[in-house]
Amino acid sequence: MNNKKVCILLADGFEEVEALTPADVLHRLGVDVVLAGLETHKIKGSHGFSISTEVLLKDISSSDFDAVILPGGLPGATNLRNSEDVSRFINQAYSANKICAAICAAPVVLRDCGIAKDKRITGYPGTEQLSLSPDFKYTGADVEIDGNIITAKGMGKAFSFSFAIAKSLGLSDAEIKEVADGSFISF
Repeated sequence: MNNKKVCILLADGFEEVEALTPADVLHRLGVDVVLAGLETHKIKGSHGFSISTEVLLKDISSSDFDAVILPGGLPGATNLRNSEDVSRFINQAYSANKICAAICAAPVVLRDCGIAKDKRITGYPGTEQLSLSPDFKYTGADVEIDGNIITAKGMGKAFSFSFAIAKSLGLSDAEIKEVADGSFISF
């Protein structure tokens, strides 16, 4: 077991695969994974699955985590984006050089928090319209790592996204490969 700890922020309408894949992969790698609900402990995903979180966002501090992960999904990403508490949490994490990761539609949260300026970002097809925003460098890549910001296209890239987060947390290629069941994963 390593000593890394990540927080996955969930709001109603989150994309289940984009939240649970990093939760599962990182847990298998020995990372302490905490699911945090935006306003309630029972969160309903965009496809109707509900999960319970251990904590509420208001009861935790970004200083307790090495990374914060934002799943996409609609209206989940919009609900995260519209929360001042999420913005504050992300900005504190980013300022402390913690990993800020977002997938699918959630990179808009990073943009609206003001931390994506001059960073290479990717997201779900359709989010390329964000490249019209000043200083937002949308690439369309499957996964992007730019400093302490990690972004990915969407559900189909959830494993690559998870492994990129693991690598950024300092886990070894051998540990990641073992969890990936020996298959070559490019990220």
